[in-house]
Amino acid sequence: MGRILLQGGVVLSLDPQIGNLRSADVLIEDGRIASVGPYLDPAGAEVIDASQMVVMPGLVDAHRHLWYAGIRGSGMNAILADLVAAQWGQLGPAFTPDDVYAFTRAGIADCLDNGVTTVFDWCHVINSPAHAEAAVAAHQSLGIRAVFGYGGSMNQKVREMAGQGDANDWSHAASLYEREFAGRRGRLTMALAPQGLDYTTLETTVRDVETARRLGMPMSFHVGVPMGGKPKESVRRMAEAGLLGPDMSFAHCCDITDEEVKLAMAVSAHLVSCPIVDAALGMGSTPTPRMRHHGMRPCFSADSVTATSGDMFEEARTGLLLDRYEASRLSFAEGIPVPAFAGRMTAREALEAITIAGAEACWLDSEIGSVTPGKQADLILLRATDFNLWPLSNLEPAVIAGAHGANVDTVLVEGDVVKTSGSLVGVDIDVIRTEVVDARNRLYNTSGYDDIIPKDYR
Repeated sequence: MGRILLQGGVVLSLDPQIGNLRSADVLIEDGRIASVGPYLDPAGAEVIDASQMVVMPGLVDAHRHLWYAGIRGSGMNAILADLVAAQWGQLGPAFTPDDVYAFTRAGIADCLDNGVTTVFDWCHVINSPAHAEAAVAAHQSLGIRAVFGYGGSMNQKVREMAGQGDANDWSHAASLYEREFAGRRGRLTMALAPQGLDYTTLETTVRDVETARRLGMPMSFHVGVPMGGKPKESVRRMAEAGLLGPDMSFAHCCDITDEEVKLAMAVSAHLVSCPIVDAALGMGSTPTPRMRHHGMRPCFSADSVTATSGDMFEEARTGLLLDRYEASRLSFAEGIPVPAFAGRMTAREALEAITIAGAEACWLDSEIGSVTPGKQADLILLRATDFNLWPLSNLEPAVIAGAHGANVDTVLVEGDVVKTSGSLVGVDIDVIRTEVVDARNRLYNTSGYDDIIPKDYR
C-alpha cells in the first residue's frame, strides 16, 4: 500500500478534535490515516491533487439489501403490502445463487461509485446455503468494506409478514462464519439478521440471540414497520427478557417509543432510520426526532433501491428535511410559525448520520467514519468545482444541500484507490451490467413477474 498524500484539499473530517480545514493534506501509510494538516511532507508518497476537492470520510450505509440492485425502482409505485406480494412473493423465491451473485455485485459497484465505502448488507434472500455462499463470493470479488448480514429466505419472509414466522436454522450460517470469518480481520465481516420479535416468538428470538452470541456475531433486526395499530415494542420486550445489548442494531424504527430509545441508549444498542423508503412505501414516520430528543445520534440508511436512488447524500438530505418537518408540524398544529431554529436537526448531524453514526451502527467506529489519524483510510473526494457545490461557502451546509453521488471523483478503501477521475478501478462495469441484466431477465421470466423488460438493453 505504501504512502499516499491527498494534497491541498478541503478536509471535512467529522472529527471534532480536527474540525474542518479549508486547505490541508491527508497522509496515508499502509492503509491507515497517518496525519492530517497543512503542508505535510510528500517524500516517498504518491501525491493525489485534492486542491479542488472536498476530502471526507467514506459514506456508510448501515442497512441495505444489496440483492435488490437488479430490480431497481420496482417499488416506486408500491406500498409495503405490494412489495410482499410481488417482489417477495413472486420474485424472491425464484432467486438462484447466480442471481444473488449478479445482483449483489451490481449493488456493491453502485455503492462504491457513489462514495459508499462501507455497507451492512442485510441479505434475506438466502433461499439455500448456496445463496449465502454466492453473496459472500460477490463481496469477496470487489473491494468494499461490508458487514454481511445472514438472514432468512424469501419464503420465510412472506410467512413472517403473514404472522407465521418459524424458527431459523443457523447451521450453515455458523459453519460459514467459522470457515470465513472467525478470528480474522478483513474488510468483510459477518452478522446475523434474525426475524426479531416483530415477526416471531420470544422463544425463537432467544435461540437466535443465543446463537449469535455463542458465535461472537453481532445482530440486526427489522422493527417498527409498518406503522399502524398498536406498536409491537420489540425493543422493550427484548430488554425485559434480558436480551438487549450493544451487539444489536434495529432498522426502520418507525413506531419506536421514547422508552425504547432510552432502553437502547442505556445498553449502546443502535437505531437506524431509512428515511426515503419508509416514506415512499408507506411504512412510517422518521424516528430521528425521538432519537435526538434523548441524545442519540441519528443514523440514516437507504434500505434498498426499490424506492430510492441509494445515494446516501440524498438520504441525509431527506432525513434532515423529514426530521425538521416533524418538528415544524408541532408548531403548525398549534397555529403558530416555527419559533426558532434551536433544537432542529443540523447539516452536521445529517452528515454524521451517513458517516460516523453509520460506522457506530456497524460496530466499526474505532476504524472508520471520520478523517482521524490511526483509522482506516476509507475516504472519498468530491469535486468542489461542480456547480451544485461551488463555491462551497459554508462547508457542511453546502455538502448536505447539494452533494450527490455524481460529485464523487475518488474513492479509497483501506488506502486502495477503487475509484479515480470518476471511474471505478479494476471493475469491469460491462461485465457487471451484462450479469445483472441477464439475471434479471431470467428471474422475471421464471417467476412470471408482470413487468416490461427491455430485453436487449445493456
